Amino acid sequence: MDFLELSYQSEVRDSLDKILAQQCTPNNLKKFDEDFKHDEQLLSLLAKNGYLGLGVNEQSGGSGENLYDLGILFERLGYHAAPLSIIGCLVDVVQTIQKFSDGNTHRSLIEAIVGGEIHTSAILEPLNQDPENPLTRAEIDGDNLIITGTKYLSELASKSKSILVSVNSVEGVLLVLVDSSKVKISELSTTANSPSFKVDLDSVTLDRSAIIHADGRGLEALRYLLQINMVMRSYLALGITEKMTSLIAGYTSEREQFGRVIGSFQAVSHRAADCFIDLECLRLVNQQAAVNLNTNLDCENDALISKIWAGNACHKISYSAQHLHGGMGVDKDYVLWRYCLLAKECELINGSASQNIDRLGLNITSNQ
Repeated sequence: MDFLELSYQSEVRDSLDKILAQQCTPNNLKKFDEDFKHDEQLLSLLAKNGYLGLGVNEQSGGSGENLYDLGILFERLGYHAAPLSIIGCLVDVVQTIQKFSDGNTHRSLIEAIVGGEIHTSAILEPLNQDPENPLTRAEIDGDNLIITGTKYLSELASKSKSILVSVNSVEGVLLVLVDSSKVKISELSTTANSPSFKVDLDSVTLDRSAIIHADGRGLEALRYLLQINMVMRSYLALGITEKMTSLIAGYTSEREQFGRVIGSFQAVSHRAADCFIDLECLRLVNQQAAVNLNTNLDCENDALISKIWAGNACHKISYSAQHLHGGMGVDKDYVLWRYCLLAKECELINGSASQNIDRLGLNITSNQ
């Protein structure tokens, strides 16, 4: 099997690196460490150059429905610690509508997002470990939906024009678009200062046209959304761990102790090599999951494997990077601390590695 990227994919990766290296300098990133972590200028630049159209069909202004291409975008955003939280927008909203909506109204939303407009999702709920069975309810009254419930960890909800919400109803699970002005939005404090929000819906009334999928396909659409979300967050984790591994290599090849660079000590070199092996394994399972999701709407096991490797790699490489850097790892004038916080968020969101191993084991024993 040929694991090499196509020539245009390497070009996308290189061009993204050039843009992000210029925009995500240490001085620029410091501006967002304590402030609202969202770089409007960078988002506009990515939209202007067509990068928000990666993984989007050409009819909607994108470059084609290839999830591997979209994965490259999130990988590089993670590598440069870019102050952009757009998985809810480019993955949950765009990809789910692209796969499950037949309505022109919803599809026109994709074109707006490719142009830089922000729309996001609110899927996860407090005290609910089963996102496929939402606690948020929708009462159906003729052609209207009346929605009540609470969501949290919604990215950029305060800047979003609409929010994609999962609800339960007498018709089963539904995915609906809610105007942001109709909900109560509260900012949350997160590990890496990512712009996350709680979304409260108190008897929000919507027309049935807000449902983005065909009748009876709500649960299928939600499962797809959760799977692709896990895979793209794993690509984000890939970029973050790649950067941390690069920092390990650079630091241990320069730092001297006992008259020699510490990278020449066997224990240090073996520890660094373990990080590289974990990194490349994560790259491989991400590639497998993205390629399979291109042609199959249900690849839960591939997505779980991707997330399990992402969780383990984030934890182990972050720990190793701090250990091998000594006191430098927590110095805020150095870059490593920022990646360690991002790695912890990637490790825990959508469930830890142990939680997803339990789910994968259940699927395997059930022959799924």
